[in-house]
Amino acid sequence: MAKYDWKQLEKEYILSDYKSVSDFLKNKEIKNNGTTRKHTSGWKEKKRQKEDKKATKTIEKVTEKEAEKEAQQLVNIKSIANDLALNIIKANNQLETYIVKNKKKTKKVKYDYKVSKPSEEEITEKEEIETMEGIIDRQGLKLLASALKDLNEIIGDNKETNKETLDKLDEVLKGLGGVV
Repeated sequence: MAKYDWKQLEKEYILSDYKSVSDFLKNKEIKNNGTTRKHTSGWKEKKRQKEDKKATKTIEKVTEKEAEKEAQQLVNIKSIANDLALNIIKANNQLETYIVKNKKKTKKVKYDYKVSKPSEEEITEKEEIETMEGIIDRQGLKLLASALKDLNEIIGDNKETNKETLDKLDEVLKGLGGVV
């Protein structure tokens, strides 16, 4: 009767792709008798436990990767929302500011009386750009309010505080002439 390293065979079976202990034993050309069954008792359960652990770890890793991806998306959204908020602040400060362009064109012509036509032409253009204060741009204000509402939806965690802010914003807009 041949002696086998049952511990080594057990490890080999548990780590293998065999569906049953009897298939494994047939492949190894080991007879399936009472002594063999005594040594292989519990192998199937250990293999099942290993497969369960593997499945659990797989699920955990997939869940972790998905959570990391979602967390990164939230970070990106918060960053974009922050940039949008900064741009809204800039735009709010510019609601009363207008750009005025003044162009001045000068044409100098030298006339040659001998040939009765111009001999030389010189055109000079001068453009001045100024910023001036004026009335509040209501359309711009409406667009800013809309952007703030969108921003609120993106980053809004505290529903009551956000609702109060939006209600105040609506009141201000209505006070400016019912632009809402």
